[in-house]
Amino acid sequence: MFVFVLVGQPTTLLDVPNDRQVNHRYSTQRVRTDYAHVGLYDVKQNNIWVAKKRRDMPAIRISHARMLVGGTQDTSTSEKDRFICYWFHTPGTGQGYVLGYPIEWDEGHLMVRLDPYWDYAAKRMIASTDTTKLQRNVDQQFEWGHRIFETYLAAKPKFPLSWHLVGPRAADSLFYIKRVDLD
Repeated sequence: MFVFVLVGQPTTLLDVPNDRQVNHRYSTQRVRTDYAHVGLYDVKQNNIWVAKKRRDMPAIRISHARMLVGGTQDTSTSEKDRFICYWFHTPGTGQGYVLGYPIEWDEGHLMVRLDPYWDYAAKRMIASTDTTKLQRNVDQQFEWGHRIFETYLAAKPKFPLSWHLVGPRAADSLFYIKRVDLD
């Protein structure tokens, strides 16, 4: 990779502010609880990005990669590796089981992706044999998921809201970590 350095400019791609990496046509930082959508959490800058409500496509159907510059509905971008993906469901916008686990779709749900083997901050894989690093990584992702959940609670949803960490398998997931009914 070649990086041209200009005085006063970022020197690596990791130093580029996420504002330039996020596709503002599809994303906003305004957290809303009135429609189902996907979102991204920037672990480096502790920012939440929400898919905008659009006429041409439901916000829950926009791909996470589409929310980033260079990504499309069908192709990803390497910049997605520093963003935790999540899905926010309002009551009645989901159906069925998640990895075989029953979900009460009459309520709201925040589903945060959990990847025990990916270190989002360092943008690297963790060996399955390094159980200490894996546990620290899961704990860190749990904390980020909790921050996302607290942000949605601050938006005062008008329905009960639960959050989940959804891993690659049911054994890696944590369902119904917390349920809050603000009514």
